[in-house]
Amino acid sequence: MYKRLIAVMIAAVLFTSCAFTETVNKKIEKVKEKVNEIKKEVSEKIEDDLTPTNIKLAKELGQNVLTAIQNEDVDALADLFCQYTVEEYGDDLKPEIQNLYDYIDGKIVSHDEIKTREAVGRTTEKDGIVIYSYNATIENVITDKGNKYLIGCRGYSVYKENPKLVGFVRLYVQDENKYDLLHQNHETGVDPSKFSYQIGHLPEEKNE
Repeated sequence: MYKRLIAVMIAAVLFTSCAFTETVNKKIEKVKEKVNEIKKEVSEKIEDDLTPTNIKLAKELGQNVLTAIQNEDVDALADLFCQYTVEEYGDDLKPEIQNLYDYIDGKIVSHDEIKTREAVGRTTEKDGIVIYSYNATIENVITDKGNKYLIGCRGYSVYKENPKLVGFVRLYVQDENKYDLLHQNHETGVDPSKFSYQIGHLPEEKNE
């Protein structure tokens, strides 16, 4: 009799304990879901706020870079680069800029409107947006010698791991005449340095 009573009591305790544990686990899961929802909302809000900022930054960057190149102003272009690129090149930055100006054959006489684009480079579940980038592209840059170029600029408005990267990081100038010629000749695997000139290097961006 007592053994049966004890067995029933133990079973009741175990059942109650399991039910309690299950209830607690459900509440924990609901809390986690709520936290994740809040994180998502905050991340989206940050992205919404950054979008117009990045578009403005990209537009200003494209215009400033174009003006510096048109005037062949080495100091003006050098001053636009972020600390990361300045330190990467050191005393070689201004000579590199002069080489870029020499690479562009002729004076710029016309170009298309500046195109802008912004994009999240990386997000994490813990920190939300940790890398946010923007681009400015100027196509059909024509010189008085009939040469055509494409100018591309890349910058970051957010780079939590390395604040030195915030700002103008990379400038890319592509000789469209050379590029088209290689394409017409069906050449593949060509080193980009044969049809372009680049200042600055992007760090590796891994999505998490």
